[in-house]
Amino acid sequence: MAPSAPAWAGLLRVAVPVPTPSRIDMQGLRKVLVTRLVVDKDLPEVDLNKEVVTLLRRELRKRTPLEVLDVEPPPLPEEPLPDLLANTGFWRRLAETHGADLVLSGKVSLEISDRSGYVQQDEISPVTGQRVRRTRFVDREAFELSLNLFFIRGSTGQILYEDHFTAQNTVTGHGTDRLSALFTLFEQCEEDVLGIVVAKNRTVQRYLFTD
Repeated sequence: MAPSAPAWAGLLRVAVPVPTPSRIDMQGLRKVLVTRLVVDKDLPEVDLNKEVVTLLRRELRKRTPLEVLDVEPPPLPEEPLPDLLANTGFWRRLAETHGADLVLSGKVSLEISDRSGYVQQDEISPVTGQRVRRTRFVDREAFELSLNLFFIRGSTGQILYEDHFTAQNTVTGHGTDRLSALFTLFEQCEEDVLGIVVAKNRTVQRYLFTD
């Protein structure tokens, strides 16, 4: 419990960690199978499916008590996503084949756009030493990650929980390494993704009487 500045005489404001339960009741769910993901649009520079699956498996293995099954991520049938998610028999058989209590699947996309344009910047004039405002053209790229995740109970093939995560980042210049950009975006979603299967702490402000 970390104290902060007092709000007024007789009261002390403190930051208190409060546990937040996992989104899924994890009782009886120990082994998780991460499948391949549906990819909206392939990128020549990055194997989006492979990289995001690797990130998901790594973080689940490192930061949760789940046993991540060390198998080649199974492919998904080529059918519309709503039909695939409704196919409980497929998910049940997939889980049974690999001995999984929980199956994690999803859909991912990475959009890259040009955000170059004119911006106003304050600068110090080398001649007068005064602050001046100038208009400059700045090259910028924007990256946006969209990640839908579906957590499926292996014994029934039914969806336990689904969520949609987005992350954005705009960088100066062109030619930013696509893989590095993906890692940065995933980090923005990471805590929320893990909070689906493990309890997390959030910080809230409380006031204590000091008199």
